[in-house]
Amino acid sequence: AAAPGLFGETLEKTPLLSLDTDEASAVNKIINAGGHSDLVVVERQLNDKGKLRAEIVVDDVRNLQNFFAKTSFDGGWRIAIIDSADEMNRAAANALLKILEEPPKNVLLILLAHAPGKLLPTITSRCRKLKLGPLPLNIVGEILARHYPDLSEDEINGYGILSDGSPGYAMKLAEHEGLELYIQILEILSTLPILDVPKAHKLADSLSAKKVETKYILFGELLTSFINRLIRHVAARNNGDISPVKAVLSGELDLMEQLGQRITLDQWAGLWEKIILKMGRVNLDRKQVILNILTLISQRLH
Repeated sequence: AAAPGLFGETLEKTPLLSLDTDEASAVNKIINAGGHSDLVVVERQLNDKGKLRAEIVVDDVRNLQNFFAKTSFDGGWRIAIIDSADEMNRAAANALLKILEEPPKNVLLILLAHAPGKLLPTITSRCRKLKLGPLPLNIVGEILARHYPDLSEDEINGYGILSDGSPGYAMKLAEHEGLELYIQILEILSTLPILDVPKAHKLADSLSAKKVETKYILFGELLTSFINRLIRHVAARNNGDISPVKAVLSGELDLMEQLGQRITLDQWAGLWEKIILKMGRVNLDRKQVILNILTLISQRLH
């Protein structure tokens, strides 16, 4: 039987076979050109120096209020997409919360989030959650190759694995040379339990400036990702199972097994939690945070 659809019309219940749309349609062309009056996308913007901001700021979100105040072009729904919501700073998140507390009529607000746990609980509690599964590695690779044609096949494969099936995160990694940063992290981890102090200081110095805030954040994400993958790989090997972890770099899985034997996996999980807490603290000296984290891991492995 027919039932009212999301936009008020009556739709027949049919199986969803694809999310593909007709690229040649007039509506699609208007949307792709950024000219549809009933659709707006909120994302990181360029700053006064012409560089992409590390976060979505409050003015970006406040612009939604003007958008929602206008009447729909064809009397239908107005749609806003925040890409991605976990990139909002605190002021922007609070501005969004005010909108969610008194949502306008006939408005669909879509929040994309790579790390939903970073969102305010007061925001997530007012949203309907739709979890999207990771894309296959080859699809992520195709998207990367289209946007970054200068990347080598090995780099595309590495970013695809590190992204865990998220093309948006893969492009973020590529944009900020995340693979090079990951190599630096593994080079330091490979010397443990004896910490290579000069290499640690060199890495910390390169990530301490305000202008490289995104790479500083990526440091924490890539380090915790390595630990997460280490735990899954070693656990599978200990159980005699095939590891679900694909290697980003040659010798990476051997390093995981070596480190995974020095302390228990529960202890590695504890380190993972401590690193996330340390990286989440604001207004601390970034160089000192990185050195403290690397020193902590070194001490645990002794």
